[in-house]
Amino acid sequence: SIMNILTSLADVPEPFPPSVVTLGNFDGVHLGHREIFRRLLQKADSRLETVVCTFYPHPLKVLYPERAPLLLNTREERQRLIAASHVGWLVEIPFDRKFACLSPEEFVDQVLLGRLNMQSLVVGYDYAFGNNRRGDVDFLKKYGSEKGFDVEVLQPVGAEGQIYSSTRIRELLGEGHVAEVVTLLGRHYNMQGRVVSGFQRGREMGFPTANLVTDKELLPAAGVYVVKVRHGDQEYGGVVNIGSRPTFGGGETTIEAHLLDYRGSLYGESLRGYF
Repeated sequence: SIMNILTSLADVPEPFPPSVVTLGNFDGVHLGHREIFRRLLQKADSRLETVVCTFYPHPLKVLYPERAPLLLNTREERQRLIAASHVGWLVEIPFDRKFACLSPEEFVDQVLLGRLNMQSLVVGYDYAFGNNRRGDVDFLKKYGSEKGFDVEVLQPVGAEGQIYSSTRIRELLGEGHVAEVVTLLGRHYNMQGRVVSGFQRGREMGFPTANLVTDKELLPAAGVYVVKVRHGDQEYGGVVNIGSRPTFGGGETTIEAHLLDYRGSLYGESLRGYF
């Protein structure tokens, strides 16, 4: 079954069937998020529609750009990864200042109950939304008992003593620990990039490299990484050098990739590298 992706509340079919909803930013779509989606499907038990409700752009990018995190996923990646959990609907609410003015009560009434016909809500233990994060777990439980929906709060889950957390994944990548994020993400950190210049002499590496540009916001720390590179349905071993080229007004990140055993031009081609 194909997940329905709605990028506007106006696109939500009316009347919407009774549903179980989860609410969050789900950046990284890590193992903790996937646990939430699994619980959503269990609760729905094929009687209810399953809805992942999130925002685009990330609320902090609109409200406090200087505090906004660099995201682990592009919009397209997040959609693809959520779809892989077999939920029925992804509702990406366009987030702007006007929307930010809704009180938590108005958001629950107008969106979750009014548009999505929510019977039941599943959230992570630390989720909070709205002005001053007033729409937290305590608020949702209290409001749910008034309005007749139940709220299930998933306690933190983790592996090897580490809680599954987007913040922790960002920290590890920032330190260059790409192997350690696998136990939190459930997969290798990866990025899609387009080759923007032909093979040059790789300055650091001493063999021909291709320069990549990517929409990915968060790259691992500067350094040289072993990667698997997928090009179409071919897979190559490779090495990626993430560096910074000093330019006026700060360093610009450079991504140089070398594919082992590859001959030919990749100019303009799209590659995905798995760290």
